[in-house]
Amino acid sequence: MKGLQTLACAAVLVGIGFVSDAQAQRTPAAGMAAIGGDVGVFIPDDEFDTAPTLSGFFEYYVTPRVSLRPTFGWADPSFEREEVDSLRQMRLTFNVQYNWERGGWHPFVGAGIGAYFLQEKDNEREFGPSHTKAGVNFGGGLEYFTSRTLAVKGEGLFHVVSDDNIPWDPSGFSLTIGLKKYF
Repeated sequence: MKGLQTLACAAVLVGIGFVSDAQAQRTPAAGMAAIGGDVGVFIPDDEFDTAPTLSGFFEYYVTPRVSLRPTFGWADPSFEREEVDSLRQMRLTFNVQYNWERGGWHPFVGAGIGAYFLQEKDNEREFGPSHTKAGVNFGGGLEYFTSRTLAVKGEGLFHVVSDDNIPWDPSGFSLTIGLKKYF
């Protein structure tokens, strides 16, 4: 019986050690970083058609809940008036994100500012001057951790872009899914 009690105590102590170790390795943690990429759809103003969008990002965690995220994204929505005419949008944004931990699920919200590089295309060729416009974005999403350092994420962002001195509104909504690798 004494051997069984000793074995039970040892099992409890080992279990406590594993729990403490798991808590110490919680992701994300302050000082961690992540890289990732997203694919999805960009839903622009009424004068444009919905288009594919791609983006890549780097994320740095200031605290386990707050991160800083620069992102480079691309979309090329066509004008409704003519399918071969489009407005290529490349964006460089900088966001602040806040996440909540719910086990393997991490909902998040964020907002940021950015530079939106716009180029009108006629018959798939660059046409006219390019424009660089300031913009803001805000939205949120959900990450699901498939392992300690890999997550699948879905996100929705509203992009509100200045339309001064241009004849169209480049603002829109992006809905994406992607992967995120922590290190």
